This record gives sequence, C-alpha cells and structure tokens, in this order.
Amino acid sequence: MEDFFFKLGRKAGASARKGRWIWSSLAGTEAEALEAEYRAGRDLARDFDRETPFEEDLRSRELLAEITERLGRRLTNKQRRWRIAPIRTNEPGAFALPGGFVYVTRPLLEFCDFDADEIACVVGHEMAHVIHGHAMERITNQFLTSAATRVARLPGGLLSQGILTAGAKLLHSAYSRDQELDADEFGARLAAAAGYDPRGAIRAFERLQGLETDGAPPLAQYFSSHPPLAARIERLRGLMSSGQG
Repeated sequence: MEDFFFKLGRKAGASARKGRWIWSSLAGTEAEALEAEYRAGRDLARDFDRETPFEEDLRSRELLAEITERLGRRLTNKQRRWRIAPIRTNEPGAFALPGGFVYVTRPLLEFCDFDADEIACVVGHEMAHVIHGHAMERITNQFLTSAATRVARLPGGLLSQGILTAGAKLLHSAYSRDQELDADEFGARLAAAAGYDPRGAIRAFERLQGLETDGAPPLAQYFSSHPPLAARIERLRGLMSSGQG
C-alpha cells in the first residue's frame, strides 16, 4: 500500500486535469463539493482496485456490509455513498479515500477476531476522516504541493528549497494527531449510536499495546505515525466515563 500512497499526488494531478474535481471541491455548493469529492474517491479507488485484490471470504464481506449499513443509518447527512471493502494484503490496516471509499485489510479483521464492536469502531473512525474532510484535504494538499513543486523547479523560483522540503513532508505525512483523536471519538460515538459497544476501540488499542511490548513489528509499524496508544485510550476512556460514548 505504501507505493499507492506515494503515487497518490501524481494520480490526483492526472484526475484533476481530466475532471477538475479538486477545484470543484474547493468552491461551489455543498452538493457540488460532495459530488466532486465522490468523483475524486472514485478515480483513486479505480486505481487502487486494479492493484489490490478484494477479500472473497463471505464472512468478511457480510460483516463489513452489515456494519456499513448500521453506521450509515445513524449519519445525519444521507447524501454520501459508502463502499467499505475488505482487501487481501499482508499488512494490517484500514484507510479511507475521499467520497466514502474505505478499505479494511484481512489481517486487521483477524487481529480484531472479527469482533463486530471493534470493527465498527475502526470503520466509524475511517468514516470520520471522510466526513470531516481529512481524506479530501490530504489529497488536495498533495496535488497543490505537486503543482507548487513544479513551479519551484523553474529558474528563479522563489523559496524553491523551502517548497520542495514542505512538499516532501506533505507527501509522506499522516493525519495529524488531532485529526486521529477526533476520528477515534467520532467512530466510538457512531458505533454506540448504531448499537455497538464503543469500548471495542479501547480493547483493540489495549491489545496493540501488548504487541508493542512484545516487539511484534507489523502492527506497530502501521500505527507508528498515529498518536500514542496511551493517549488514544485515555481520550476514549474519558469519553465513556462522561457518558458521551
């Protein structure tokens, strides 16, 4: 998946030249922005779908379909279209593209032992990145950075080295700490509203802490760019104890 994200800026630029969905997302009505965002995600999802096989296991597909349907019913904005798909990779993880395209890997489903409460919190977390605009912002920043980098390479480009450095950081950046913590909270709230146990997120994070202690590398690498697990657990526990989760 690393190669896919590394090439995301280039893919975004190509799609923007064809459909101008980046610019439509920055101006216009809410309906136009949502449609532009959906087209962005659809274009990127097509690229990703060609590179990564979907998980054919019926249990995985049915579980995610049920969770998606239940979470979707609890969302205020019904205009979004969601596609939550299980994929076959060796890496545990989940990620969202703009427009409601979310991928969950088989190793992550197995890590959660197919527990619906835990997976609902994961899916809700990724939905938050879409709903709060984090996923679209990331893609837009990558495209704009790519354009700025090309300008900076021209003779006499102002602050060229600074722009190049900023561009490199953006292309490899994860969501911010605040974005991740907000997505944790939104995912837990949404899971609870849909009838799932939001403490599933805490259980999953606590197991991850155990893996960190044991030195197991794959999951530790996946979460290395996220806020510390202790901070995420503390935030969620505070949410539960206040009766808001």
